[in-house]
Amino acid sequence: MMLMIFHVTMATSEPVKHRKKLLLLKNPPNSELQQVPTASPRQSPHVTTPNDLLINNSDNSSSILNKNKPPKKDKFNSTATDCNIAHSIETLIQIPSQHTPSATKNGVYFISDLRDVPQIFFLSTPKSWPTQISFFTEGISSYQLSPNGEMALLTSQEGGDEQYDLYLLERGHIRPLIVDRTKRIESNIWGPNSDWFLYTSNQRNKLDMDLYRWDLKSNTSELLIALEGSHVVTDVSPNGKWATITRFRSVTDSDVLLFNLKTKQLVNATAHEGQVAAKQGHFSNDSKGLFFISDKGNTKSQVFFSSISDLNTQKLFTSGTDEVEDLILDLNRHRFLITKNHEGYSLLEGVIIDDSGQRKSVLALPELSRSVIKGLSFSSSKSDSSLFFAFSNSLYPSHVFSWKNNVVTQWTESALELLNPNCLTREELVHYPSTDGKQIPAFIYYPTSKEPTTPRKPIPFLVYIHGGPESQFRPSFSKIFQYFLERGYGVFAPNVRGSTGYGRDYSLLDNYKLRMDSVRDALDGTQWLLKERYAQKDQLGLFGGSYGGFMVLSMIENSPDLFTAASENVGITNFITFLQNTKPYRRALREIEYGPLTDETFLKSISPITNIDKIKTPLLIFHGANDPRVPVSETEQMVAELKKRDIPVEIKIFSDEGHGNIKLKNILEQARWMVNFFEKSFTSKKKEGVSSF
Repeated sequence: MMLMIFHVTMATSEPVKHRKKLLLLKNPPNSELQQVPTASPRQSPHVTTPNDLLINNSDNSSSILNKNKPPKKDKFNSTATDCNIAHSIETLIQIPSQHTPSATKNGVYFISDLRDVPQIFFLSTPKSWPTQISFFTEGISSYQLSPNGEMALLTSQEGGDEQYDLYLLERGHIRPLIVDRTKRIESNIWGPNSDWFLYTSNQRNKLDMDLYRWDLKSNTSELLIALEGSHVVTDVSPNGKWATITRFRSVTDSDVLLFNLKTKQLVNATAHEGQVAAKQGHFSNDSKGLFFISDKGNTKSQVFFSSISDLNTQKLFTSGTDEVEDLILDLNRHRFLITKNHEGYSLLEGVIIDDSGQRKSVLALPELSRSVIKGLSFSSSKSDSSLFFAFSNSLYPSHVFSWKNNVVTQWTESALELLNPNCLTREELVHYPSTDGKQIPAFIYYPTSKEPTTPRKPIPFLVYIHGGPESQFRPSFSKIFQYFLERGYGVFAPNVRGSTGYGRDYSLLDNYKLRMDSVRDALDGTQWLLKERYAQKDQLGLFGGSYGGFMVLSMIENSPDLFTAASENVGITNFITFLQNTKPYRRALREIEYGPLTDETFLKSISPITNIDKIKTPLLIFHGANDPRVPVSETEQMVAELKKRDIPVEIKIFSDEGHGNIKLKNILEQARWMVNFFEKSFTSKKKEGVSSF
């Protein structure tokens, strides 16, 4: 069984100044892994919350899931509420989230930003006081419980450098296993008896992710096989004989490798020609069958099953028009669960299987409504049938729930008492035509404070471009979105060509020489906002990060008079220097996406720094000094050239961050800069008499 590892890319924390009341700490529960006693985390009491988050609700203690209970009367149940002053940026940024649950017989562990940085917490009973488990200065990056639930592997980094170190948490103590700033731990998975684990790391040459075995009894590491390229270990068979590894050449070209731990032989279980993405190999309980996710024969990924003795015969195990994005099994490997991506929303499906992996019956599951899964885990106790999950949507920050005997129970408390539910805005899924006629999916947010009119009255709008580009904007809770929505701005988030979640063909539409087609998609979406009278031309803002930062710069170069203001974060400005300076273990994957370094002519042509003279739009730029993906030199060279040309630009470099902020103080500072920058830019246009809002 594989317990999923989630690397944390963003966090919030610190006590909220606007709290009305706090729960009192009374004898916090002990857990198997507790390190030291907890201090009071940021948390708030029971509140009534949006009641359309789950379809099949049950009568239980969680008001969030019960549609039949009347809402509590509070100061927000008034149509006269002024949403313009309901929530400060400080209040919104400090709303905590809880995600990545992993359960044992004694309770559930999860990651939360209740502190200044993400840490692991534990709950022994629903809505009890959480016990803090980890106390890393830089926070936790990932964790994975052992099959017996008595230990955990933890990873952490320094200053956002993504050189993940590995630690063992056991019997209340954390001890380092691999702490070396020159090495990166890419993935890890426990052996079936919890006495050893496998991991992939570039410690041999800082480039290739090889497979290693760590023995806890001798406290020694062994190189099992040297590999070339990027590899993630995903499962170990119940008999301890086999391991599965995913080899990535790109997001749309990958294989599941089968490694014999006894003979050290490696077999490609999904050998193919052309663009096929296979990943996440998982074993049946008899160790003779293999499940994996693949888009073989179908541009949208499904689950396949193959016998280890006959890998050439691969049978389709799932079907449908939505992409399968994740697969988990319980400890007995009898409950089989997948998550599907339906245009950005998460769907759950599951079946009961026998030891050989054959389907027996349908698995009853909660039905999510317009939400996004933030972690799934079956209990590590074979006698416990609970499924733990975390989810979020536009109205609700991520929290942890359990599902057992067709009953949903909320485990973590929300901080929604700090929010006015009447002022929060939900998204609408739309599609707009691109220049070449393709339909581009997008999410549009129209503020609740603006009553729809016929004909529609244009309002100020912000366009958000996601990173990746092999990624997707998904409508989970966005603090910065809700801040601007409360103040009368609309928000538009397109998933331009190249985004994931829509099948292999769509993901390939921006590769290499097709790069600028995605920029045109985003500009087409902005023009669609104007044509449909959602937005007005002189009240358009633009922001995005990483690849989205490149998109922001390219958009304001290709349409220099369209946007009032723009902000980018950790963006690519020069594809030649980016590929030269990104970490070596990333370069091959990025060259497949953007083009090889041998084609400098093309890379220069799409680089924003090449067309910098076209920029007129005021810019706000952020970057982390320790960014291993897009080095800070990308921003430094861009800003230097902008200043030479007297193009208005503001810049903030965070000395203790990497590819996006993790520390609360920095997240809050960046949010304040953004809010001030856009409000200042839009207000100046208003004073010019161009438009009003």
